[in-house]
Amino acid sequence: MIDCTMPLEPPNLQHLSAAQGFASLGMYEDANAELEEIDPFCRALPEVLEIRLEIYQGTAKWDLMQVVAEKLAQHDPGEPAWAISCAYATRRAVSIEAAKPILMNALERHPDDELIHYNLACYDCQLGELSSAKEHLKKAFELQPKYRAVALDDPDLEPLWNLL
Repeated sequence: MIDCTMPLEPPNLQHLSAAQGFASLGMYEDANAELEEIDPFCRALPEVLEIRLEIYQGTAKWDLMQVVAEKLAQHDPGEPAWAISCAYATRRAVSIEAAKPILMNALERHPDDELIHYNLACYDCQLGELSSAKEHLKKAFELQPKYRAVALDDPDLEPLWNLL
């Protein structure tokens, strides 16, 4: 039996590395095949789940992506990316209304995360809450000015384009 309380070791490490490479190329079936070669006792490790998350996003398996993102968020609640991923998957699997509370909870833990603010601006905009959307977008711009250019091409923010 392999002990997976420590970092991955060969050959599991090679399979993870290959899966990362395939996923980065958009070769999700190959990436998944590599993850399936990892010892079953090690498949729930965060570094393996991160690649699984990328595979599910790339293949639009929103329900599965949501489950993996929730698991990662439980493992590492200090990482805002997991809540953002969970909200993203929830938006597509369920609705924006179901996804927004996930980001609102994440915002309480990470009030200065520009991507949470940006995504909340997108959700608020789509929900017709333009005043709140402007506030979140303004905060995202303060924290990360590059989002100004991104916002001009984001269809989620189209209702705000004339107000920017």
